[in-house]
Amino acid sequence: MTPRPPAPTRHVASEPVDPRSRPTVSPTSAERFAARVRARRRRRRLLALVAVVLLGGVLWAALWAPWATVRQVEVSGTSRVPAGAVEAAADTELGRSMLLARAGDVADRVRREQPLVRDVTVTRAWPSTLRIAVTEREPVAAVPAGDEVRLVDADGVVIERLTPSTSDRARRPGLPRVEVDLSRPDAVATLRACVEVARGLPPELRRIVRRIGATTPDRVELRLAGGARVDWGSGAETPRKAEVLLALLPQKASLYDVRSPRTPAVRK
Repeated sequence: MTPRPPAPTRHVASEPVDPRSRPTVSPTSAERFAARVRARRRRRRLLALVAVVLLGGVLWAALWAPWATVRQVEVSGTSRVPAGAVEAAADTELGRSMLLARAGDVADRVRREQPLVRDVTVTRAWPSTLRIAVTEREPVAAVPAGDEVRLVDADGVVIERLTPSTSDRARRPGLPRVEVDLSRPDAVATLRACVEVARGLPPELRRIVRRIGATTPDRVELRLAGGARVDWGSGAETPRKAEVLLALLPQKASLYDVRSPRTPAVRK
């Protein structure tokens, strides 16, 4: 059987591509895109300008606006210290911007000029007030000195001088008398040791202590209401010594020795 010849291959001619069918960007679309870009740029510039103006306004209001300057000073916590003297320490800040007010300088000035001030805090109270809160020194002991009695605080600073006509105030509850020989070379250290003990006494002991005396800083002695004595030693371990003494007080005695709180002694 004779094989059949292969079928002839048919060639289909491709149609020419119409140039108008290719995607193109119309001039109108390009103009719209460019317009949107220009609009975004204008908005960014406008927002930046508004931000600068607002920042400038805030700075002006904070630094130079009349309502944001120091116009008054309030003082609290004063009793012995004249409030007017404390207020005068802030006179240099009147009219100054609240942000630029030198609160630290005012506090330093109060401490320097008012020795009866133990601590002071200066804060801003917007829009125009400086508040000065004072913590005064409080007496913890009465020290006889010649014809007067000096009330001293925990740092040994004299709070008040009492004449014989007013010295009975030094015997009020909670304010023991401290007797120290001020002519001795170590008088200051001895006085500080007594004041340290007085400061560390709990209220229940402070009420019954009538006198604190010492010949040296490590030989402090207490005299209690009723006449009993307490050998205290130095100011070290004052809280522990006070705890031991309170435990011993139910035992009536003429002498309580708490110099070594771990091995106390009692003398009838």
